[in-house]
Amino acid sequence: MGRPVPLGYVVKDRKLVIEPAEAEQVRTIFRLYARSSSTAQVLKELHARRIRTKRGAVFDRGYLLKFLHNKVYLGLAVHKDEVYPGEHAAIIDQKLWDEVHAVIANNRVARAAVARTAQPALLRGLIFTEMGAAMTPHHTKRKGKRYCYYTSMDVIRKRPAAELRGPQRLPGAMVEDAVIGEIRRMLRTPEVAARTARAVRKDRPDLDEATVVAALAKFDDLWKALIPAEQARIVQLLVARITVSEAGLTIDLRHDGLGAIAALMAPPKKEVA
Repeated sequence: MGRPVPLGYVVKDRKLVIEPAEAEQVRTIFRLYARSSSTAQVLKELHARRIRTKRGAVFDRGYLLKFLHNKVYLGLAVHKDEVYPGEHAAIIDQKLWDEVHAVIANNRVARAAVARTAQPALLRGLIFTEMGAAMTPHHTKRKGKRYCYYTSMDVIRKRPAAELRGPQRLPGAMVEDAVIGEIRRMLRTPEVAARTARAVRKDRPDLDEATVVAALAKFDDLWKALIPAEQARIVQLLVARITVSEAGLTIDLRHDGLGAIAALMAPPKKEVA
């Protein structure tokens, strides 16, 4: 099968077969979420009921949401983003699935609304000119649309233009996209992957380098699932400093941050009784 066996099933003759006790736990998790007001509330209830993952670890927010998106529980199989009828029995029905995902959608809208009230600049406190001046975020509005720029403090303090070197004002969306693109590229390089594996094994000795590399490859999925405030926290965790020059951007990554991100995206740690 090539994938971990989901909670609620066991493998017999290379096919998924329902395991009754675990299947009831799966239904409980979906029912709890369908009538919940927050993910934190569900996690608290799961901990109180001692409901664990297939590997025996406690549920966290990321793992719970991934669990709730697993279409195996509808009796379906997913391969390369294509969905097919599975050869296994479903544990939940479409009605319960739809109820849960309506709650997820409502929670996402609520979180995004909170984020919009004080949306952070992604690179605040991280970006500097080659002369060492901080570049601070500024916003303008044109025809009701908001535009972000990063402007050098040398310009804001009206330092003579003859003393300035390199870009002094950059469109926010352009530079933020460039930084995220470079982070994606760097996370895929063997050197960074090996360094990250060494960092993460201090706390997760169960993870080998291949597992860490596979976890880093999921960065795009993690990024897309985050609202702006959460994305800003991830950037603060990953990036130590960004230097802007005529030659482009130089990004210094935080080694401890790399390990934390890899551990977040890696499979849950199996607890030993």
